[in-house]
Amino acid sequence: MSSETLMNHAFIASTVTADDTWCTSHGATPGSPDLGAGIIYYGLAYATKAKTCVCLGSGGGFVPRLMRQAQRDLAIVDGRTILVDGAPHVAQDRKAIWGSPSWLDADSSFRADYPEIEIILQLTENALHDVFLAQQITIDYLHIDADHHYDGVKRDWDLYHPLVAPHGVITLHDTVNYREPCGVPQLVQEIRSIGGYEVVNLPIAYGTAIVKRLLNRDENLAASRSSISAKPGRRE
Repeated sequence: MSSETLMNHAFIASTVTADDTWCTSHGATPGSPDLGAGIIYYGLAYATKAKTCVCLGSGGGFVPRLMRQAQRDLAIVDGRTILVDGAPHVAQDRKAIWGSPSWLDADSSFRADYPEIEIILQLTENALHDVFLAQQITIDYLHIDADHHYDGVKRDWDLYHPLVAPHGVITLHDTVNYREPCGVPQLVQEIRSIGGYEVVNLPIAYGTAIVKRLLNRDENLAASRSSISAKPGRRE
């Protein structure tokens, strides 16, 4: 059997899953090369050559690390990965259920290894107005993993999915987490029922759904040409 591998196991263990107990909810193993659903997040960002990646909520920085790593590996010029987390402003009753991020300290390994990830410590609704609308940001890859109550995740979907480019992709986490009061599975069913979107719900650990807007023939052709013509830039 060949010892060659597409993945650098030592790098994954030391940098991507390091100091992240939350990654188990994505089917990964802390401090090991096992990425679980993480390979999906990396693969989506890499395959779509996502220039602007946005992650709403992250317990250990797992998803934004993988988004940014894909941009690094592609050497995308002016690539941005933005993490929005309102942990300092979340009501205590909700924080007691879902916990607090492990990367808040400035010397956390997440911040040390990925200092270029833009961190916005605001509630998602405030960040939308103060940053995204103010800067007229269009999102290529959006991951929703903030407030897991139905009202919270529905609000994040309503606020942010209009910012996603027609060719863009959205993932939602905790899509098979049926523990009360998680409302993400309900939202996934609603997105399916309204139509206009392709939805693939993968029961990996707590579940990850991939959501993609249905495009017409001309839109698909334009997206395909854009992907083919995208060129890697300089390494940062």
